[in-house]
Amino acid sequence: MQVDRLFVLVIFLFGFLSCANAEEASIEPSRYQKVVFEDEFSGDHLGKRWGMYKSESVVKDGVMIGITPEDADHPSVNTIRIDPQGDLEVSVSFKFAGSNRFQVMYRDKNCKSSHAGHICHVAVTPDSLTLYDGKTGIFRKDIRDQRKLKQPVSRETKELLKTKTARFPMKLDVTQWHDLTIRIQGDVMEASVDGKFIGRLQSEGLGHSTKDQVNLTTNLREVHYDHFKIKAP
Repeated sequence: MQVDRLFVLVIFLFGFLSCANAEEASIEPSRYQKVVFEDEFSGDHLGKRWGMYKSESVVKDGVMIGITPEDADHPSVNTIRIDPQGDLEVSVSFKFAGSNRFQVMYRDKNCKSSHAGHICHVAVTPDSLTLYDGKTGIFRKDIRDQRKLKQPVSRETKELLKTKTARFPMKLDVTQWHDLTIRIQGDVMEASVDGKFIGRLQSEGLGHSTKDQVNLTTNLREVHYDHFKIKAP
């Protein structure tokens, strides 16, 4: 009898843990049918639609090599401007090639409540993926100004910022190419790597309806990029 009860308990716990770890993406990929922009980097230079800020990024052998100048005080930014969109799917292949961090960033140049129009972004390292609501989080103008001046932030602000970020551990082989997909629907952002769902963030700033720039932001030197695509519903 004791053995039977123990067996039932083990099965119950296993089932509970399996359900707890069975989280899957909730945003339907088929929503995103319209290709807004794509680049296979097949030429010998970045196309005219690409903007650059403090960047030495180049195209070589069919990939974009994201490079921050050695004396730069800001990561390399390569920008695509699009017609304003709320919901977006962005996909890109990447390979770490010296740098251990890059971001896919969404901005609205006309948004004055956040620093430089930052709305949200996803940061990728070999060990983690982090989703940010920047508009109502770290890039909210008053919060960013405090941080820049190294002023202490209140306990309430610290607690707020915890709700604006979601970090997920993962392990990536830095010698291999990987595929990142980010989908935004309303106030939800989800990310997958190599077809595996990594995590989501739900926060009000993500629902900003006029995102008009997508940036590939490379920290230091270098990250390689390919198969870059932006899609909308």
